[in-house]
Amino acid sequence: MILGAKYPTPYCIFVEIVTSLQNSAVKEARSLSAKKFRRLTGRFIVEGANLLRDMPLSVAVRKVFCTEARLDEAETIAARYDGAQLICVADKVFDSLTDTVTPYGIAAVADIPAREYAPPKGNALLLDAVSDPGNLGTILRTAAACGFEDVYMLECADVFAPKTVRATLGGLFRVRLFEVDEAQAIELVSAANSATLDMDGDDMLKAKISQPILFVAGNEAHGVRNSIRQATKKALSLPMKNDIESLNVAIATAVAMFRTLEE
Repeated sequence: MILGAKYPTPYCIFVEIVTSLQNSAVKEARSLSAKKFRRLTGRFIVEGANLLRDMPLSVAVRKVFCTEARLDEAETIAARYDGAQLICVADKVFDSLTDTVTPYGIAAVADIPAREYAPPKGNALLLDAVSDPGNLGTILRTAAACGFEDVYMLECADVFAPKTVRATLGGLFRVRLFEVDEAQAIELVSAANSATLDMDGDDMLKAKISQPILFVAGNEAHGVRNSIRQATKKALSLPMKNDIESLNVAIATAVAMFRTLEE
């Protein structure tokens, strides 16, 4: 099938609509739903026009996929990224690229940014085995909003999984991300002004929070592991009423980060 598309040029460019799931570019994009292929290729998939408009130009976008209905919009987005290939696909093919119920119709394959380990430059987070993509995405977006530019992740959910990327709403590209092992995490909290977010800690709303600070947030079910908790300088908690024992890790971490804006 051939589509005549109006581009912001003095002539009309004809674009072939890809209808086969066996197309090599489509097969690569579909594979990126699996972590092992993201690791193998060093690429991930980004869905949604807003995310792609907000993504820094330093991110290497290789391909932009779109439906026929989104072709003009996708062409403008693809033009932002040097060398990005625009591929128009049939609706059923696009649906196979994403895991959303109602896909927007624009997605891209991009390189996972490479970054060497570095100590924090200011306020920072260490996330210990945060396993829910939604929680991780929310934490990263809030970190960006609060100026926590360095985020260290120990055995967390894959930050470049499609659900996590969507949950960050662009925050993923506004923080520096580092994967660390347990030994690096212990060294990190030992050297920093660090505080574990823990139900048995001091009242966070009353404590004086000196900065820069490294907050440590743990797994949804098990909290922060003992080896790291013992190495941190202090523990902070949120006061609870009505017999509520704890809050979601993303909410608790958000409160902690916003407290630093009051100091």
